[in-house]
Amino acid sequence: MKLSSAYLYEQLSKEYEILGHSGLSGKDGYLRPFLCCGNLQQKKRTVRGSVKIQDGRQGRVCVVPVGKEESFRENLPGTCNDGIFRVFCETADTAPEEGRHTNDPVSGSETRMNEEDAGNTYVRIVLRTEEGAAGVMNDLQQIFDLCDDWDRKVSALLTEHAGIRKILEVTSDFLGNPLMVMGLDFSLVAEAGKKLLPERAKLFSDDGVNIEYMNALLQDEGYQKLARTRETVMFPAYISGCRSLNRNLYLEGQPTHRLVLTECTNSITAGNICILEALTGRLEYLLAHETTASMTGDLEQIFERILSDRTADYLQTSRQLSALGWSSSHEYLCLILQITYLDQKQLSTKAICRYIQKQFRDSISFLYQEELVTFFNLSRLGINEDEAAAKLVYFIRDSYLKAGYSRVMQGHMNLRRQYVQARTALDVGSRRKPYLWIHHFSQVALAYIMEQATRRLPGNMLCHEGLLKLKKLDSQNNTEYVQTLEAYLEQHFSATQAAKALFIHRSTFLYRLERIKEILQSDLDDPEELFYLELSLRLLEQEEEKHMD
Repeated sequence: MKLSSAYLYEQLSKEYEILGHSGLSGKDGYLRPFLCCGNLQQKKRTVRGSVKIQDGRQGRVCVVPVGKEESFRENLPGTCNDGIFRVFCETADTAPEEGRHTNDPVSGSETRMNEEDAGNTYVRIVLRTEEGAAGVMNDLQQIFDLCDDWDRKVSALLTEHAGIRKILEVTSDFLGNPLMVMGLDFSLVAEAGKKLLPERAKLFSDDGVNIEYMNALLQDEGYQKLARTRETVMFPAYISGCRSLNRNLYLEGQPTHRLVLTECTNSITAGNICILEALTGRLEYLLAHETTASMTGDLEQIFERILSDRTADYLQTSRQLSALGWSSSHEYLCLILQITYLDQKQLSTKAICRYIQKQFRDSISFLYQEELVTFFNLSRLGINEDEAAAKLVYFIRDSYLKAGYSRVMQGHMNLRRQYVQARTALDVGSRRKPYLWIHHFSQVALAYIMEQATRRLPGNMLCHEGLLKLKKLDSQNNTEYVQTLEAYLEQHFSATQAAKALFIHRSTFLYRLERIKEILQSDLDDPEELFYLELSLRLLEQEEEKHMD
């Protein structure tokens, strides 16, 4: 396999003193080395009557022994970007003390650059033994051997269909740092070396994705820039405490997953880029050919059909759910989450679904019409509505979501109606109390009834006609007949309690009540009329709120 100049430099610096370097990169690639000795003249061959230059040295590493540097320059001039990575050898007695260093090529510093080498890639080393250039050749060959051995292991696992996790394990052992492949929606595909990760750097745990960590990444501008790049990018440590090297994986021209190497045991350098680049193609191949089928997928299809197809065969659907253990005798609860634009843009919806399903084993969560829908099988979970909602309170708040809950209902026939309830709770609740994160259908049911009642006629055309007369007199004479009637109804027809609520004497209240009965031409003892009056008061109140808005 090809190795980058940065990777070779890093491996050589473990054994040799480095005098200088230039042009090192983690994104180039070179084949095994050749030794500069004897005749370096380029060979010529004839192809269809024309003369072609045949030079097998381009794209390779060239080891230049002590004293051969001038010969190298004469036979192979150091033209800019000639595609050869030079390793110049020197001895301790011939190398000048000035300029010796072992700095990281990522820093960009360059020392002892000769004019002839400008624009080319090279490294100057001090020989450690009397082995000379042959020893350097052996060391370089060993570096290539180790990388080729890793490459062969990965290829063998690919042939054996061993899966992504096995390939990551081999690579993690080779690099000495944890590796993982995750979806851009924060779904974990596979990971290796998890034990090396400190707790603060774990994006995934046994309970699923770390939502706080995920939200911090989603709101980070630097992380957002990673979304569509084809470059291998280093992400700093300010969120998790560990740096990571990130490479997007593409399927059908679109980025869908990410390969992440986290810095824990060994330092991550530019040299690691060539290893990740070599791994990328294999992983993209595996991801493109992986197919998964599970009970979760079956449940999701059934529930999507329940919500989208009103003509679906109820009996068949019920049998399918029962076959998966979701019985018609079980109690169900529906939750709808209104996701923000940021969530949709960053494709974190699947991560949220997986998080909920991790918290509630007997649940199904999926994206439907730009909202997240979850059905809980409370009977299988062994919990009630309040316990389910309490477990998600902080998650919903910290993830900047809006939630609507249905009522608990038994059986399969009401599943779609529960979806309508949850959607209604989210819609009505968000409009009436936008400062709240969570809305329950029971809390908005009356408001929903009132809104439905006034869809075709306004509230003042539906309410009790006598109430309109009271309202008109109040406006003309500054009386408080409507307020008095409302207090009387709210205090369950107790004159004493109503008078206290209005801060007036009981006799004053009784006088007003008699006038109200005269105007309404009613004794206020008919239950249906009293209900109509209460409803009419609500209708007028709703009408006033609309005008205020």
